Amino acid sequence: MKKIVIADIIDYLKEKAVDFQFYGNLYDEIIGFSSLNNYKKGTITWVKESISGQKIEATDIKLAVSFKNSKLPVQNLIEVDNSKGVFFGIIERFFEKKNANVICKDSVIEAQSIGRNVSIGHGCFICRDVVLEDNVRIGNNVQIECPCRIGCNSVIASGVVIGTDGFGYFKDEQGIYCKVPHFGGVEIGRNVEIGANTCIDRGTIDDTRIGNNVKIDNLCHIAHNVQIGNNSLVIALSMLGGSSVIQEEGYVAPGCLIKNQIKVGKHAMVGMGTVVLKDVPENKVVVGTPGKVIRDRGVEEL
Repeated sequence: MKKIVIADIIDYLKEKAVDFQFYGNLYDEIIGFSSLNNYKKGTITWVKESISGQKIEATDIKLAVSFKNSKLPVQNLIEVDNSKGVFFGIIERFFEKKNANVICKDSVIEAQSIGRNVSIGHGCFICRDVVLEDNVRIGNNVQIECPCRIGCNSVIASGVVIGTDGFGYFKDEQGIYCKVPHFGGVEIGRNVEIGANTCIDRGTIDDTRIGNNVKIDNLCHIAHNVQIGNNSLVIALSMLGGSSVIQEEGYVAPGCLIKNQIKVGKHAMVGMGTVVLKDVPENKVVVGTPGKVIRDRGVEEL
């Protein structure tokens, strides 16, 4: 069982220039992490600010990361503004098991441009015109079937399909549907995370583009020519129609449908289950079927 001296955690916070207060014994040891609801003796836990004002019987907690001025009755306490981020940073630093950077031999890798410390799981297919920058991690059974660049430190989870043709057809002189050929690719920025079983279509002529620091959840569909701006979030079961645009800091909640050609402005939020049929202005929150603007998006939601 791995033991960590609290002093090492404090040194880590100082190294990261975190603004915090510590109360307790620097030489106490912790032996893992656990949730507050299922606390395990001797571990570090996280206390959400949403419990502020509630009484917590916490005297047996070895170490808690909590919000400023919480004054919790625990043995050791770290108070910080971003308690969630700090807690998960600590457990990632001290308790995460690092996977080796391995390219599994049962994957078919045609790509010639692969950066340093790249990991590719089992059963993948990576076509010739793919560029993988440094520290890219690709899960199992991932298919990349078109020209594609994936920026450094990005993560592609298992089952993701990138680069199949989008749903584009036109009628010929006889009224028969004919497929629109796709010649574009997919461009994925730095520090992007694509969740399991998500599908990202290639562009028809120009590329489908995913900006830096974008996080896309499991089971999403990103249609051809979609543009997603930096620092945006797209949550599970959402569908972005062809050539739709999510500008910077956009937030698309679970189960949303965004019509093709629609633009969601900077810092806008699309509420859960919303069907978006019209452009969404910057800094607005839109909800409902069809979606309607209900208010401004507050700074605390960004």
